[in-house]
Amino acid sequence: MGKLIITLLLSLISIGVCAQAKWELKKDEDGIKVFTSVCDNSCFKAIKVECTLTATQSQLVAFLLDVEKQPEWIYNNKSTRFIKKYKDNDQVFYSEVNVPWPCSNRDYISHFLINQVSPTQMSIDSHAEPDFLPQKKGLVRVKSSVAHWEVTTLSNSLLKVIYTVQFDPGGSVPAWLTNMFVTKGPFHTFEKLRAGVKNTAYQGAHFDFIKE
Repeated sequence: MGKLIITLLLSLISIGVCAQAKWELKKDEDGIKVFTSVCDNSCFKAIKVECTLTATQSQLVAFLLDVEKQPEWIYNNKSTRFIKKYKDNDQVFYSEVNVPWPCSNRDYISHFLINQVSPTQMSIDSHAEPDFLPQKKGLVRVKSSVAHWEVTTLSNSLLKVIYTVQFDPGGSVPAWLTNMFVTKGPFHTFEKLRAGVKNTAYQGAHFDFIKE
């Protein structure tokens, strides 16, 4: 059951996270910190992750936009595919998350927007758009998910990342049980992200909307 709940932590790519959140540190290992916060507007806890990455802003963006590779680093992601591009920094993706039997897999549609605030500051926001595509038989559609990345350049090849997310996995999963396992999924995902972003395929990436 623990594995089931962890899978519902979905994409750390998927904030109007709790206003004035009081974050409680739940895991601090290998340079990755995972926090949770109780939210007045939801029975599910919000999550915050803090870490540093050896990468440039463009390198991180190239990695995140390589959506078909998400199953390699997002915890229990079965598949992700591109749906629509409004602009290079404004795109929509569809993902399915593996959930062990007897529960149904979850799917979700994420609208992903990247904004460079300054040469050293970048924000990334995503939110669920559950009605963008018709629901699929046998899957539970995630209808509420909002996430925010704060990315700060510390040096030419070092980024500080603060990621926050609040979501509702949908279906009949008890909130108290979900909240017991809110650290393993995010920690695993950021471990994989931190390693994957160093891949030579993303080095030297360039985007017109990013100045470095």
